[in-house]
Amino acid sequence: MARKTLSERRADALSELEMAKARLAKLDNEAAERIGRIAIKSGLVNLELTDDQIREEFDRIVEGISKRN
Repeated sequence: MARKTLSERRADALSELEMAKARLAKLDNEAAERIGRIAIKSGLVNLELTDDQIREEFDRIVEGISKRN
């Protein structure tokens, strides 16, 4: 079998890259849904916080956990 041309190999690589991006996006969405479900169950949505306030609280949580590890 003949070797693929550079154009064909580039097209294959770009296709693989797009598939990897799609897998990463799916993983991000799954993580977001998981965190969203936890936030709803914990009553976070009832606190009427802004997105910035919620982000600050998440940052504090991450910082606290990082310090313990």
